[in-house]
Amino acid sequence: MTIINIIDDLTLTIPNAPIGIMMSGGADSAILLYFLLKHSKNKIHIFTLANQQKRIITTHSSLNIVSKCAELTDNYNFVHHITYEKEQNINNLFTTPRQFLNDSIIDFLYTGITKDPPTQVTDTFRVPPTQTVQRNPNVIRETLINNNFFTPWTNIDKQYICKIYNHYTLIDNLYPLTRSCEWRSGEHAEDPSNGHCGECWWCEERKWGFNKL
Repeated sequence: MTIINIIDDLTLTIPNAPIGIMMSGGADSAILLYFLLKHSKNKIHIFTLANQQKRIITTHSSLNIVSKCAELTDNYNFVHHITYEKEQNINNLFTTPRQFLNDSIIDFLYTGITKDPPTQVTDTFRVPPTQTVQRNPNVIRETLINNNFFTPWTNIDKQYICKIYNHYTLIDNLYPLTRSCEWRSGEHAEDPSNGHCGECWWCEERKWGFNKL
């Protein structure tokens, strides 16, 4: 295992083994992929779920992010797997990476999940909060689950992710490629196409963390 100091006392553990990462197209998984490509010596399998119900918009972001991270790190030792589904749910999101773990193609899987903003912040969001046990900002969680699932950002929030982007001067070249919008037909904002609606919970969190979309 190699332990990388990211910033302050935040570290990232990278095993000497083939690894996988869930690539959503958002800012959290993008910066995580950057560090994995920068420091991993083994092949990386990148997993993206193309949600056809949402016109596979985040998939376009993922492709741009992977390309940029490869360019920034000069590491092309990876495979990008894109699975198409009619809609996204917790089961089909993990179907392919779970199979890769079961087949020992990868030994470890990473996700860029962060914790929610403080409750007093999310209470001001215009739509109901999405807070779950996995993102509760008042709970300290382990960053390694079941000995093969790394969640290195689980105890930091979007403002801290922004701090990392700024520290590594990635705020102007990598961050603009990311997308976190979860707009759905029938909600207040107009269809943002490939942009951000600015009103959904995830856009609110992004604005809070980065002070911009």
